Amino acid sequence: MKKLTIILAHSNYEKSIANKTIIENLNKKYPDIKVRNLMEMYPDFNIDIDSEQKNLVESDIILFQFPINWYNMPAILKHWMDLVLAYGFAYGASGDKLNGKTVIVSVTAGAHEEAYTPIGSQHFRLRQFLNNIESSAYFCKMNFVEPVLGYGNIYIPNVVNTPEIVKQRATQQYERLIESLDKLLA
Repeated sequence: MKKLTIILAHSNYEKSIANKTIIENLNKKYPDIKVRNLMEMYPDFNIDIDSEQKNLVESDIILFQFPINWYNMPAILKHWMDLVLAYGFAYGASGDKLNGKTVIVSVTAGAHEEAYTPIGSQHFRLRQFLNNIESSAYFCKMNFVEPVLGYGNIYIPNVVNTPEIVKQRATQQYERLIESLDKLLA
């Protein structure tokens, strides 16, 4: 079986409902997966580049799981990419260590899908905010799988949603993610 690694980037995972639900379900389904919680591992942003590169080399499929933050990936993930996907490792003359590996992104958004349209409050489709990851994957000669997107995942007590609603939406996203992962891991 192919080896799956999850790169989890969440600035406040302990209070997360959606991302935590997805990760917990993935851990139940695939008990042998590695989940690399970047904020837990590197709260000071001092990334262990060698360890992260070694993990990527040993993986067949890399899943990035994160909430969209200000139209982008969380800062820890951007920092991780800047350091780990280095010249000579991920690209360049001898940078072939990630060739042929598969990348899939699972992202949660607080706003509803209708907000992510040209006439919605976000003005762009959520998928567009992931073009930087797709471009990076291609630049590193990796296979990029269409992302799995989740909407309406914000919970503000007595204002927006309930924890149960967010958990239900996250479970639906997990189920869509499993459809992709099961094909990739076969």
